[in-house]
Amino acid sequence: MMVPKVFALVLASAVLLTSVMIYVMGGRFQAVEERAYGGARRPWWFAMGLVAFAALYVAALVGFATAPERTWAAWILMVVIPVGAVLKAGLVILNPSGRAKVIAIEGDRAWRRVALTRAVLVPVFLLLAYYA
Repeated sequence: MMVPKVFALVLASAVLLTSVMIYVMGGRFQAVEERAYGGARRPWWFAMGLVAFAALYVAALVGFATAPERTWAAWILMVVIPVGAVLKAGLVILNPSGRAKVIAIEGDRAWRRVALTRAVLVPVFLLLAYYA
């Protein structure tokens, strides 16, 4: 079941890289969030990221579905994580109130706290990759 492992490693890498970027940029990251969530339309890079994530997920889901055995970690990666992503989309991306709250985050300290909070997911995804 190699593709779910790759999925988890890509998630860990993406969370690590974006968390580092958020931490380094601090309050300047708010401009990125405003571009991603502030307008009526999403920027091309945001849409491309969603398409890439969806393609990777579909490939991992096919690998999961065709695997002779499925581990608890693979179930979490293929079922629980996507449910969380859908909830986030509903609460933040598709919800004007949620977008407004994300856009309202201000200052270096607040964004660095966001970065450190997100970084906690990196070892979780690495653990899931190991056991998937």
